[in-house]
Amino acid sequence: MASKISCPEGHSTKGITVWDAAVALAEGRAIGACKKCGKAYQYRIDHTYADDPKETVHSFVVTRAIRLEPRLSGAEKLDPFLLVLREIKTGKEEILPTFWAFGHTGAHRAGHLAPILGLDEWKKLFRQLGASVDDPQQKIRERAYQLYEQRGRLDGHAVEDWLQAEAELAGRRTLQVAA
Repeated sequence: MASKISCPEGHSTKGITVWDAAVALAEGRAIGACKKCGKAYQYRIDHTYADDPKETVHSFVVTRAIRLEPRLSGAEKLDPFLLVLREIKTGKEEILPTFWAFGHTGAHRAGHLAPILGLDEWKKLFRQLGASVDDPQQKIRERAYQLYEQRGRLDGHAVEDWLQAEAELAGRRTLQVAA
């Protein structure tokens, strides 16, 4: 599975690693722009499925990256992501779990936790595990509404409820907001 950072015209770039691109996408930032043509860089992945006898190469653009909680594993720090891919030819979306491992030297290596799965396959898998792939904003909305109801549906505290819900779901301490 080949990964690269390039512009849509195929000009490659130096100085931006695929890990840097994944972090930028996870944070909602642009990867950068091509110095030759000015177009936005893309994080691209070329993949051949193991069960394809023709060994057809499928090209994907990473449209989103979801950064999961980093973990320590022995002497390495693992930085896991879920990459949302869009196949360039068909527009079909796929999800690729991946990680980067950082050892004592600071050098990193990449790995893939599972095969690329379609969105329907992921939903089925998460249902079987009793988990969900909900929008984080929706979880915040639901928790903020619960706080509103706990307050007796008293208006004027929407921002406070939203911030408290965000903080709770992120595992942070809450700060009281003074009106």
